[in-house]
Order: sequence, then structure tokens, then C-alpha cells
Amino acid sequence: MRINTVVVATLALPAPAYAGAFDFKDAAGFEKCMQLDHLVETTRTGAGAEHRVLGPDEIQPRCVAAEVALVEKTKDKALAATGVAITRRESSPELALDPVGALVKLSLPACNDSDIYSIVMRPMSEGYDTDYGKKHAIPIIKRCLKDKQFKQDFLEEKDSSDAVRAANVCQILLEAKLVKSCKGSK
Repeated sequence: MRINTVVVATLALPAPAYAGAFDFKDAAGFEKCMQLDHLVETTRTGAGAEHRVLGPDEIQPRCVAAEVALVEKTKDKALAATGVAITRRESSPELALDPVGALVKLSLPACNDSDIYSIVMRPMSEGYDTDYGKKHAIPIIKRCLKDKQFKQDFLEEKDSSDAVRAANVCQILLEAKLVKSCKGSK
């Protein structure tokens, strides 16, 4: 009986260590979350519990979602900017789109930061035009079009030598009624 108690206690120890992985309150906690190489997810079932090991590809999107929720709750511009930087450093630029979205909701001038601009424009380009990227970048771009400098820079993108980028930019500009047609469009 005593052995079973020890085994159960040993199995129960790892869960609390990671239980708060997504409950961070600052940039340091977010960075630790993004650096996790695995996490054991436990789901309670009628027959007990099921355990599943998550890797970074499943952990990081959850970390990002928690960071965005924290930024929206605190309205902390510095945390939002740091969240973008951490996401870019620890993951892909595409995963940084949601933190960028949270940042530009708080600070429209952030749209003009060169790193932010490159993050939102990447999904518009050939080779990067994924559905996920475009789906997340377009609302950010539409918000950023309210900024005079961003709007000017974005208008210039319609003449890009990257045909995919030019077409995507043109489509957004047409929807926003900022142009009536684009070069090469029908």
C-alpha cells in the first residue's frame, strides 16, 4: 500500500510544476513558457486520466495566446512590445502576428517599427503567403492603415517586384477603398 502511495505521489509531482506554465504575469514568465521543450498534459476521464506529451509546436501557440490575453487585460505597451520580441526570438515570425496585433491595438505608431512592418508584410510575399499568416496579418494591416506613415509605405508596396506581394497588397487596398485599381490587375 505504501508503495502505491509513493508511486501516485511521484506521478502527481510533475503536473504542478507545469500547471501554471500558461499563467505567467510578466515577460520573464512568457519567455520561460516559450522555451519549454515539453509539457505533460493530463486530461481527466471517467476511467482516470490520460497523459499526453506536448512539444514546442503545441506549447508555443498556447503561450502566445496567454501573452496576448495578458496584454489585452493589462494594456501594457512595454509588455506587448517585449512579447513580440520574445516570440520572434523563440519561434517563427508568423507566430508573432498575434502579439503584433495586440501591440498595434495599444499603439498605432508601432505599425511603423521596421520589425513590426516586416512581420506583417511577410505573409503577403511569395513563399510566405500561408492562410494562417494572411488571416492574422490582414486585420493588423487594416488597423495600421489608419496611421499616415504606414499607409504611405503600404501604398508603395502595390508596385512591388514580388507579384504575390503586389497582388495581396492591391487586394487589401481595394477592399479599404484606397485605390480603384492596381498595375497589372484586371
